[in-house]
Amino acid sequence: MTLRERWNGLAKRERYLLLAFTGLAGVALVRFFGSGVLGDVSLGGDDTTWVQTQKIESYRKIAARAESAAKQGKELEKRYAQAQARLLAGSTPTEVGAELQGRLSSMASAAGLNVLSSQILREEEDGEFRQVGVRLSLSGGLEGVARLLSSVETGEIDLKVTLLEINRKLGASRRPVPGRNQPPPAAVSPLTATMEIKTYMQEPL
Repeated sequence: MTLRERWNGLAKRERYLLLAFTGLAGVALVRFFGSGVLGDVSLGGDDTTWVQTQKIESYRKIAARAESAAKQGKELEKRYAQAQARLLAGSTPTEVGAELQGRLSSMASAAGLNVLSSQILREEEDGEFRQVGVRLSLSGGLEGVARLLSSVETGEIDLKVTLLEINRKLGASRRPVPGRNQPPPAAVSPLTATMEIKTYMQEPL
């Protein structure tokens, strides 16, 4: 049976379906070869030059973004290292607390204050970070308290004062008046102060 006889033997609806299928297949082939093979064959044409130019420009933009991201990453790493350096070294809260306790005692003595007591506080969670603190009871003058606060705020280690209570020392306002044959009284520190000073622990590497 010839193709013509087969065609004539098809119903009208079947002919329409076959024609539609053939048309769709033809469109698909044209799109495939037009975008792929024919585009590769027509090298040197204006369209190809434009496409290549657009690709190069896209590559340049991607490279620029990557370079910018790399610079930002290095800057963040630098800032992170600087922030870590401003925290006390120590892998446990006990180690950091002991280091903080020693530093604060030295800072208080340098400010002219007497350390009456010193206690390492319990570790606290602050979001994703951990805080370690020390509670100090001090005696001395108001000038010494001010000097200690200044040292805490401007020191090389990041510290913060979370509690400060200042009270007049009992008996400081009623000093005995020395008589003719009495020696002058010993100097009395006019103030007592209670401070809680905290810092953050370094992040483990």
